[in-house]
Amino acid sequence: MSSTASDSIAGRVAVVVGAAGGIGRAVTARLAGAGCRLALVDVVGDALDEVARGVGLEDSAFACCADITDWDQVERTASDVQERFGGADILVNAAGINTKQRTLADLSPEQWERVVAVNLNGVFHCVQAFVPMMRESGGGIVVNIVSAAARLVSAGAGTHYCAAKRALLSLTESINIEQGRHGIRACAICPGEVATPLVNQRPEPPGAERLAAMLRPEDVAEAVHYVVTRPSRVTVSEMSIFPSSQISGRFVV
Repeated sequence: MSSTASDSIAGRVAVVVGAAGGIGRAVTARLAGAGCRLALVDVVGDALDEVARGVGLEDSAFACCADITDWDQVERTASDVQERFGGADILVNAAGINTKQRTLADLSPEQWERVVAVNLNGVFHCVQAFVPMMRESGGGIVVNIVSAAARLVSAGAGTHYCAAKRALLSLTESINIEQGRHGIRACAICPGEVATPLVNQRPEPPGAERLAAMLRPEDVAEAVHYVVTRPSRVTVSEMSIFPSSQISGRFVV
């Protein structure tokens, strides 16, 4: 965690969706270090208290257990955040899942629908719930953690995963086009390989050498911090970050 709070976002309300995941935890720590007030959202409710303790905010972070695929639960969560903090300034959508089966030949309709429900529909639900309160307060920032797989389609990432992530790029663009005039900015952060538990779900989990060369969740969190601390005249609409070994072709996508 950074020991220096950023003056530009200190005191701002940040909602981190998927806060119990690898990237979500790192984003929570980075924004806590910048002085944000935090609402932590995850379907794994028991882990949220642990996340809050890990960044020293067990008495001030607001934990919200919710399944983002369920609109009613997301709407209720937004209402709770509104009541607790009076609104939201930053929304980071970091929740994401994948399956062991990833090709068209192997995927079941149920697996396709579940991945799209979390990775795309869930983000839409959160945007629909939190953007109106940003408009009321005069602006805000939405950061969607997408994936390099949105543009670099591969069977390894998964047909359903790539499709949902590419659609998420379009959703991010739509937020800027439709809500930019209201002071709302959106960014799609597209990381390459990140060493989180999700990579162990691959049909062929990465070996130690490849795992060691991947981005760390903290690298993505630093990118989030950069985006949300830009002055209001600046919109970072999309950012791609890769492990040097991956972008150089040593490890291919």
